[in-house]
Formats: sequence, C-alpha cells, structure tokens
Amino acid sequence: MANGDVGKVSSASLGAKIDEIGVRHSEENGKTLSGQKFGFYYLTCHLLSIATYLVDHCFSCWLAYQYHVQGQETYFALTITFLILPALISTGFSMRWYIQDVDDPSLPKASLSRWVLRIVFLLLQFAPILRYCDSLCYGIRSIFACRKGQKEKQQFWYRRMVDEDSDASLLRLFHCFLHASPQAILHLFILIQVARHPQHQSTLQGYQGWAVMCALVSIAWSLTSYHRSVRFAREDKEKLSWQGSTIQFCWHLMGTASRVLALALLAAMYPAWMGTVILCHWCVMAAWLALGHHQTAVCSSRCEELMFSGVLGLAYILAFIAPRDGPTRYTYLAYYLVCFMENTGALVVWCVGNSSAQNPSLYYGTVVMQVLTFVLGIVFMLLYYRYFHPSGTSTTIRKSITITELPDRLTKSGGRAFSHTL
Repeated sequence: MANGDVGKVSSASLGAKIDEIGVRHSEENGKTLSGQKFGFYYLTCHLLSIATYLVDHCFSCWLAYQYHVQGQETYFALTITFLILPALISTGFSMRWYIQDVDDPSLPKASLSRWVLRIVFLLLQFAPILRYCDSLCYGIRSIFACRKGQKEKQQFWYRRMVDEDSDASLLRLFHCFLHASPQAILHLFILIQVARHPQHQSTLQGYQGWAVMCALVSIAWSLTSYHRSVRFAREDKEKLSWQGSTIQFCWHLMGTASRVLALALLAAMYPAWMGTVILCHWCVMAAWLALGHHQTAVCSSRCEELMFSGVLGLAYILAFIAPRDGPTRYTYLAYYLVCFMENTGALVVWCVGNSSAQNPSLYYGTVVMQVLTFVLGIVFMLLYYRYFHPSGTSTTIRKSITITELPDRLTKSGGRAFSHTL
C-alpha cells in the first residue's frame, strides 16, 4: 500500500476515534448534568457572596462619609476613588456580556422589564448582585422542574444558573481586586500610622479594623467562589466539595492577609516605595499576560484582551490566577518566591525604619503576624492540594483535545470564566 493510502487510512481511523470520543463525552456530560441539582451548598455559597459584597461595600461607604465629616479629605478621596472606579469597570464588563448574550440564539430574549431592572442595578453599581440573584432564580426553577419530572427543563435552568454564577464570580473577582484590596491596604495603613503616633487617636479605629477584616474575607471568598464556579461550569472537571472550599478559603485568607500587611507596612514607612513596587509588579504581570496571548472567552477582540490583561495584572499583586488550563506547580512556586522576597523586603524596611523601644507590641506583632500568615497560607495550600483537590479532567478528554485541537467539539465551558486546573 502506498504511503498516501496509509495516511488516508490513518486519518480516517483517527477521525472515527475522535468522533467516538466526542459522542461518548457528550453522553457522559448529559448524565453528569442531569445528576447535578441546585442544593443547600449552592444556596449557601450564593448568600455568602451577596452578604460579603454588601457588608464590604457598606463599611467603605460609611468610612468615606466619616472621613469627609472629619475633614480627612485625602482619605475621603482615596476611598471614593476605590469605590467608584471598580464599580464602573464591573458595570462595563457586565453590560458588554449582556449585549453578547443577545446574539446567542440558545438563550431566551430578555423582556423590557428585565432590561430596565438590569440598567437600574448597573446604575447603582451592583452588577454582581443582579447576576447572583438571577443565578438563584434559575436554581429555584431547576428545583421545580426536577420535582415535576421535567428533566430537560431542569438541565436547562441548571445550566443557566451555572453560567450566571460564573459570570457573577468573575465580576466579583474584578471588583475585589480593584476595590477590596486597595481599601484593605488603605485602612490598615491608617491604623498602623495611628498606632505609631498615639497622639493621632480617632474614633474610627474600630470601624477601620472591621473594614480591613471584611475586605480580607471578601477577597478570600471571591477567589474561593470563583474557583468553585469554574469547576461547576466545566462539565469535564470534578466538582469542589465544601471541605475543599473551606480549606481553599483559609489558604486565600492567610495569603491575602500576608500581602496586605506587607504592603501596608511598606506604605507606613515610605508610601512612594509601596506605590513603585505595586506599579512595577502590575506592569510586569500585565505585560506577561498581554504578550502571552492568553485568550479567554471573556474577550472578543484584541483591545478587550489588553484591557483584561491590565485588570488581571492588578489581581496578581495579591494572588495568582491561572488564565488557562495547564500545570501550575512551578508557576505557583515562582509566584510565591516573588511574594516571599517582596514581603521580606517590606519587613526589612519596617524593622530598620522603626525602633522596638517606642512600641514593642506594634513592632514585633506586625512581624510575627506577617510571617505567620504567609506560612499558614502555604500550609493550607499544601493541605488543599494533598487532601482536598478534585481529581480534575480525565486523561481521555485531555488526549482528544490535544489531538483534534478543536476543544469546542469535545468539551464546553460555561460562562466566561477562565479555564484552569485549580
């Protein structure tokens, strides 16, 4: 047989094998999807997401008002900036996605009243809240359809719920890194400055402390919720259990607290240095994302990819998020080495620029807390990957995607979330 004939036979066999894998995967997806239901775990996650968002927002608005009343205009301006700018960015992305959904023939057309409701929520800068509420409504509809024995409707509403949840989680992720992160650094910086200069005591210390805690919890939960929603949206991935979500939340909480404290300590000594470090970190990460062409379903053009890279680069100041599927072990190792060096540098600047005799509790307490939170973050991360990480994607699907280079035939990812292995 000629070489050309061999090539034709091999190609035909490979094509038949790919089609067989694709059909089998579609059948498995249907079984998997029909077996998934909206339950207490999903309801709790949605309510926690809404609650942490609102509480974080309320504390920021209250402190902004108090800064204005007390004549602290610099703090007022910074707090307002970190409230309005992130909300506008989230609103822009959310509106863009709503417009994209109009062109999707598989989705029902939204009524005029629904568009009015969307516009009202977007104008109020509550873009994620509306999507979480929509996701809850779709989940409840899937429950009613399941009780009536309507399997197709149950799968349809469950799919809509998952898609809205992943959209809301991604918006929440943007909002937390653009809003909660700078708010936490700002208020912690003020608390450290007041502790260094007791003569500048104010009545806002309690509110500022609670604002920092709420911001840290909001960031950690947004990361956890996002990783959970990505796995629920991907039908070819194992789902994240509530135990895994708890350990992952502790990991992100400790890691975020360590980074926020290190940056606040550096800002307390040399604010310009802290700004320079953040700017360099952001530029390097944004350039890496932009030059790496890490395309996701979030963006439909190169211009949106560049904007998306800039926004995601800000997230890398506090945490790493893999933009696409693939091994992350060495990436995490490199990222945490960079964080360790930056945190250590901030501690050195803090220790050299301060005297332990003036305020030993503040001097040693901040050092212990910074080191302890960083170590605990690493410990929780190792516990998660050792005992609570889902098994991931099957080998068969991985090979089929690699061979065909047509992932849309063999797998589909819900929403606009990234595709990664967390």
